[in-house]
Order: sequence, then C-alpha cells, then structure tokens
Amino acid sequence: MKKKVQIGAKEMISLMVLFEMGTSMMSIPGRNAGKDAWIAILISTVLGAMLFVCYGSLHRRFPNLLMTQYCRTLLGKRAGSTLAFLYIVFFLYGGARDLRDTGILIADRTLQHTPLTVICGLMVVLVMYVVYLGIEVAGRTAIIMLILLLLLGLATNILILLAGIVDMGNILPIAEHGWQPIWQVVYSQAVMLPYGEMVTFAMILPTLKKEYRANGIGISAILLGGLLLSIITLSNVLALGEDVFKRATYPLLTMISKVEISDFIDRVDVIGVMSVIIFDFFKILIFYYAAVKAAEDVLRIPYHKLILPFGLIMLVSCVLMALNYQDHLQTGELVLKWLFPIFAVFFPILLLIVSWLRKTWNKKRG
Repeated sequence: MKKKVQIGAKEMISLMVLFEMGTSMMSIPGRNAGKDAWIAILISTVLGAMLFVCYGSLHRRFPNLLMTQYCRTLLGKRAGSTLAFLYIVFFLYGGARDLRDTGILIADRTLQHTPLTVICGLMVVLVMYVVYLGIEVAGRTAIIMLILLLLLGLATNILILLAGIVDMGNILPIAEHGWQPIWQVVYSQAVMLPYGEMVTFAMILPTLKKEYRANGIGISAILLGGLLLSIITLSNVLALGEDVFKRATYPLLTMISKVEISDFIDRVDVIGVMSVIIFDFFKILIFYYAAVKAAEDVLRIPYHKLILPFGLIMLVSCVLMALNYQDHLQTGELVLKWLFPIFAVFFPILLLIVSWLRKTWNKKRG
C-alpha cells in the first residue's frame, strides 16, 4: 500500500513564506506607491490573509481532496474537469514567469555571457529533481533554507545600518499624495503578487497533517512573510530614497550594493543575489509541483511520468513568453490585474459558494 504523503506545520509554513517572498523580493510589489509601498504591502497582507481563508475553508470541507478533485465534486465532471485543466495551465504559466524572472536576474548579475535558455534549463533540472524526491523533502529543505535566509537578512540589515546609508527622512511625509495611490497599487499589484498566487497551496494542503488547521497555518505564514516583505521594502526606501527605489530594476540589490564599510566589507550584493535565487527557486518549485499533481489527477497519469514533459513545457514557455524584458514586465502587469484575480479570487469563491449551497440543500433534504 502506498504511503500517504504528509508534512508538518513547520514545513508548510516554511514553504509558504519562501513562496510568498519569492519574486516579490526582486520586484517589490506596489512600487508605484513610491515611499508608501511598505504601507501598501501591509494592507495587502491583511487582504491576502482574508483571501487565504477561502482556500482554507475549501480544504476544511474537503480535507483529503486536491483542488482539481473538489472542482469535479462541486461542478460536475465536465465543468469541473475543464476548470481543473485551466488550473494546470495557470500553474505552469505562473512557474514559467517566475523561472524567466530568475533567469534574467542570474544572467544580468552573475552569468552575463550565458544564454537565458541554459540558465533556465539548469534551474528546471534542479526543480524536477526535488519534485521527483517529493514534497516532504522540499518541506524539510525549506525549513533549513528559511532559517539560513533569515540569518543572512538580519546580518545584511546590520551592515546597512553600520554603512550609514539609512535616511529616515526618505519616508516622510507618509501618504504625502493621499491614500488613493496606495489603494490603487494594492488592487493592481500587491494583492495578487504574491497573495493571490497562494491559491497554488490548494494543491498542497491535503498533505498537511490532520492535527493542524490550514487556516491557522496559512494566515500565520502570510502575516510573517508580509511583515518581512514590508520591512525589506521600508529598508529599500530608507536607503535609496523614493526616486531611485521606483526606478531601480532590482531595488533590493541596488540597496545592498551600496554597503561599504571602511574598504573592508563590500560586494555584499552577492548575498542578495543568492538569497533572491533561493526564494525564487522554491516559488518555481511549488508552481511546478502543483501543475504536475493537477495533471496527475486530471490525466490519470502517475506524476513521476509527467515530471520531464512538464519541465520541458515550462522551459519552452519561459523562453518564448516574451520578446524582451520590457515586454515581459508589461505582460506581467496585465496578467496580475486581469487574469490572476479570476483564478485566485473568482473561481475559489465560486467553489466556496457552491459548496455552501450544496451543504445547505443537503441539510434541508435531510
């Protein structure tokens, strides 16, 4: 008999925090709010936690089912299978976008003369290997990586303070242009990236050990990750100023590159690049794992047989999805504003409403 895969609270929280930070550390969602971006992230974190309650509630009603499975239970075989297939495409697309983001970062900062296809291909091979080992291995690795990254982050912040590049005046006055610009980026950027993407964990929550509550785990992870992301954003604004913060391609790396203490400590940006790559790796991994598990359920093919073809699909999609970096960014803005809300908000709420109606109907009949 096949052993049931189960992971504990620490593993799940670590995976969620790493996923949440992911590409958010690199791009900083809500940057259009300028020096108030950290406020937009805090607001989005609260909204993201509320959104996760929807995913957690569905898991509570169907604790042993993947999202693709209770899609069919609630919507019927034909409509449910169609929606499940769309989620496969959604997961693959999300992973491919993040893979391209990471590849561009590595090509720009460390391997300038290496083709993007080669960089992304190596990343995909590593992702496929970890998925082959299983989500339990990924969870245990996530705990170690999260602790390491938190320690590196603490050390980096200490170096930034010692370098004397922090100016408290850079965040004043708070909400100088009112609250409208803040709320605007909350809707268009900061909620969907990364909190709307947490719908991916609807494919992983069934592996959570039954003594833990999904909502408690998810909300804890979201609040922790949101707080960390807000602190990182605030540090960027304090060190760079609003103008550089908004214009920099990678604000975090720009900030870290400014650290220089007595000609003894410099080039700390290597730590930043390494940290971002690790965060991004886990985000790509989780998107990829969700896509493979969803396809296993829909196509009735063991997920180990899907690892290689799905890795190739993700790699090809990553390379072909945009002509250049600017095109990639513009497409991303449109996707976050119009496509992601459909999969992250509309469909899950629809499923929750149908679930509630069916439960109410069954009670009346009983």
